[in-house]
Amino acid sequence: MARETFELSITPEYLTRIEEIITAGGRASLYGPEDTFAAMKQPNFDNERMWSLLRGAYDIHQHTGPSSTTQRLYSQIEFAIQACEVGLAGIVCKDHTLPTTPSVQLTQTVVDKWAEEHDKKKVEVFGGVVLNYAVGGLNPDAVVASYRAGGKYIWLPNMDAAHHRSVTRHPKGGGISVIDEKGNVVPAMKEILKLMAETDMVLGLCHQSTAERFAVVREAVKAGVERIEVNHPNYPLAMMTPEQAKELADMGAYIGIYAMHLAPPAFVWDEAMAFYKAVGPERIVFGSDSGHIEIGIPWEQIRKLILGFLFRGVPDEHVKMMCQTNAHNLLH
Repeated sequence: MARETFELSITPEYLTRIEEIITAGGRASLYGPEDTFAAMKQPNFDNERMWSLLRGAYDIHQHTGPSSTTQRLYSQIEFAIQACEVGLAGIVCKDHTLPTTPSVQLTQTVVDKWAEEHDKKKVEVFGGVVLNYAVGGLNPDAVVASYRAGGKYIWLPNMDAAHHRSVTRHPKGGGISVIDEKGNVVPAMKEILKLMAETDMVLGLCHQSTAERFAVVREAVKAGVERIEVNHPNYPLAMMTPEQAKELADMGAYIGIYAMHLAPPAFVWDEAMAFYKAVGPERIVFGSDSGHIEIGIPWEQIRKLILGFLFRGVPDEHVKMMCQTNAHNLLH
């Protein structure tokens, strides 16, 4: 049990990195040393390798506008059209407070029409709901409502998670826990997992503690949930060891490696590669976690993520698995 409760995100190194993220308002230098690709010294790199992998890729996690919490670079429709234009197969749109389920239905209609008019392959647009306070927290009714409207993802609390509020020293404190003081999954969470098993939606673990993520995945598998993603365990606020991620992958979860800034303190390439080596390409999916006005365009961050793995010697077939095949299997 010790390995399941070891919390990497509260060690001094990662608390310092979290502090850097907070004090910078989420910003990070785009030109830091970790953002320098080793293969910049390889003039014979074939760009088509990168583009062929991007075409057909999924962005499993992007933030689109409008948002009630921050400023987004473009609207959901604009991001979806951009994804369609470059050939992405699908995108998952997320907002911290508002369900994206209804809006993605409208976005899908608009982008399908755009694709037909511009002779492009259609891109799938998915949405869901984050179980933060804005929708009642661990609220089974919110889960049912999202499913009935065509939602695909149910994300556990992020900004309102007790763990998130703790490591970011949120002035209000508190927050939502999915386990009790004995480490047992709380009844509301169990009810939600039962609903998810019946509806075949995807469970996103978000910003829970490591102990919470292990407990929820174990309970989810027991309940019959077949689609589970561990969101950005390479992000300081939700950091876990590659070995912990491998255990969750062995239990049936996919591990999401997210681009974000593609630079410290939010992203470190050595850490991303450590997850790849520990987990293996069979259980990794890619997400941009982008869309904020200061971070960048989601599809471009996916492109850089693909490029970064290629530049570090990861075989094309492994990258394809991580950016295309696994996400398709998680969503369908």
